[in-house]
Amino acid sequence: MFHINILGCNEITLDHVTVTAPGDCPNTNGIHMGDSTKVTITNCIIATGDDCVSIGLGSSHVIVDSMTCGPGHGISIGNLSSRFKDITMQDVKNPLNIDQEYCPYASCSTKVQYF
Repeated sequence: MFHINILGCNEITLDHVTVTAPGDCPNTNGIHMGDSTKVTITNCIIATGDDCVSIGLGSSHVIVDSMTCGPGHGISIGNLSSRFKDITMQDVKNPLNIDQEYCPYASCSTKVQYF
């Protein structure tokens, strides 16, 4: 599932980390975090078949900077009932995708909004 799992951490930095997995391999998240604050992920290369970075419930003050990501889904943020602010994106293909009916299986019918 997760190559790196940051859980219940405060003030942690991942710098120059490389994670690789086959692009067609599902559920190979590069970095996942939950219940963590002041997390910085910088100068990393994440090449997996799923999320490069997934930000779970209870995480705040997260900085992702100078990341090479793909072929996976990019950065996923869970729990849409949370509030997100001060988000800046540069040089991204799809700046924001909202999928309120996420289903990781091919048999699901999901609706994705691209902005």
